[in-house]
Amino acid sequence: MSFHPWIILFDIDGTLLTVDRTFNRPLLRSIIDELHIDYPDMEKDPFSGRTDFDIISSFLVHHDNQEERYQEFKALYLERLSEEIQEHHVLRHDYVDEALEYFSGPTFVRGLLTGNYPDAAVTKLRAANIHQEFSFGAFGEFHSDRNMLPQLALEHIQDSLAVTPDPQRFLIIGDTPRDVICAKSARMKCVAVTTGKFSREELAEYEPDLIIDSLAHPADWFQKITTG
Repeated sequence: MSFHPWIILFDIDGTLLTVDRTFNRPLLRSIIDELHIDYPDMEKDPFSGRTDFDIISSFLVHHDNQEERYQEFKALYLERLSEEIQEHHVLRHDYVDEALEYFSGPTFVRGLLTGNYPDAAVTKLRAANIHQEFSFGAFGEFHSDRNMLPQLALEHIQDSLAVTPDPQRFLIIGDTPRDVICAKSARMKCVAVTTGKFSREELAEYEPDLIIDSLAHPADWFQKITTG
């Protein structure tokens, strides 16, 4: 298997930033109501670790013409999100710059693996004043199942670096059990961070390679991944 740099894949929501529920949920409810969609229980739905594809599709369970309605909802969501989200709607997690700077070195390829649509990812990162570049992204655009996203990352690395990708040199950094399951499904490494809704104990049940409480001191916890 050909050698290639470590591929570092950051989740967004709960890992780099958190969008205030009091902004996000009302935005989705307003679109549901505007499009006359019959889905009364959205406020109770868990979103953590799910793809945008999956979340929006789930709202349409009681409707025909789901593809048409899905595209209409998606377009309106991306438009409204871009227009309405402000810096005060987003919590920028501590030590983001430290971690992103560390993984900007020549021995790494820094990317995103997120359930967000690409445009939603850009909008949220901008609102959080996270301006570092990511080489590529595996986004929740074409797959409802998050476990399909690592394959997109593998294919990108194979095409861009002209190597046979080694899943054991891919590291997914995320905050939910779904991130851990996603990494394990592809035989990739996983660091789980407790900056989201899940505690150290809850994350430990899914056996990530490492659990951290913040993105601080990335050299230390990356070394544990590579030597553990």
